[in-house]
Amino acid sequence: MRTDRPGYQCRPKKDGTPVHYWNPHRAVKGASKSLSLIRLPDESTNEQIAAECQRLTNQLRAEVRKAGAEPAFDGSIRSLIERYRYDKTSSWHSVKHSTRIRDYEPSLRVLTKTVGDRDINVLRGSDFNRWFSQWRKKGHRRASGAMKLLRIILSYGAGERLRGCKQARDILSDMRFELPASRDVAMTYDQCLAIVKMSAELNCPSIGFVEALKFESALRRIDVIGEWAPPEEGGAFRWRGPTAQSLSKDLILKLKTSKNGAEVARDLYAMPLVVEALKSYTIPEIGPIVIDEDHGKPYWENRYTEKFRKVRDKAGVPANVWSMDSRAGAVSETVEATGSLALASELATHSTTKMTKKYSRGDGLETSRRIAEARKANRLSATAVKQ
Repeated sequence: MRTDRPGYQCRPKKDGTPVHYWNPHRAVKGASKSLSLIRLPDESTNEQIAAECQRLTNQLRAEVRKAGAEPAFDGSIRSLIERYRYDKTSSWHSVKHSTRIRDYEPSLRVLTKTVGDRDINVLRGSDFNRWFSQWRKKGHRRASGAMKLLRIILSYGAGERLRGCKQARDILSDMRFELPASRDVAMTYDQCLAIVKMSAELNCPSIGFVEALKFESALRRIDVIGEWAPPEEGGAFRWRGPTAQSLSKDLILKLKTSKNGAEVARDLYAMPLVVEALKSYTIPEIGPIVIDEDHGKPYWENRYTEKFRKVRDKAGVPANVWSMDSRAGAVSETVEATGSLALASELATHSTTKMTKKYSRGDGLETSRRIAEARKANRLSATAVKQ
């Protein structure tokens, strides 16, 4: 039984195709008998089914709890996580939906499953070291993510003066764990061009358009394809993102980035890869600027990733090149072409050049050559003046 899709049920149609449901009574103990099953979209991927089951379950749990007291804290990590999820003042309710689903939820599941029953009041540094080692066996990023969320929930518990949380938080705050290696892959111009051309051949030119726009503009994928997320008041997922209204007649794209709300403007006609992509992809005159050809709607993030992989593989681009690496490619190429980290930082809308350095994946060879040539030219000019 999968624990990441609470309340999930599946019933086959007469032709054998599955119909997906969320059953509130299986998901939450004490749910009202008047509640009925909710059918999930037939085209949902496994990741979308899990995300929707979790969302509906968390929403119902909150509603059930409203009728009674808040979750009781019994000193265990599991009960602390329940309180953290329930409390509207916790950071769980302030982070973006995509961050919650992509980063927080998987790590909280790891904590609940592996150490949920542990008593916080008796935890020691040796426990944290042992847990990290055990989690790392299934992936360094998994271990780092779980430890990050453990710090977050213990800080929450300390702030709420829950037993044992401050002491455990203080112990953990003095400890350092090896971080996973930073990615050193950046998509190249040739690789992006191959993806653009292959997406046209495979009749999914939207993939080529998105990757070209990301590579040329350094925009994040969420700022290009938008995002499906539930509204704060609950209910069905809604899409938000750039629409045809974000584009002028001469294809100037204006938007606010999702990360820091920075206002950006990008001239699509000034971007060769985007111009190439637009030979096959037609931007809709109304509505979202990027549409999934298979469903006639904006992309769900996981569905986009699946299709990108197929195009990438067919294009002969190495499997270690991810969609996210087009942004790194944009930054790296800018630094190499201009020798300016500041310009690359401005293009990527980074608040500091420190972050830009993480995205610049080159070894600095070409930049150092240009700097050396510039210094040489400056010396020659200075010598000429003296003479």
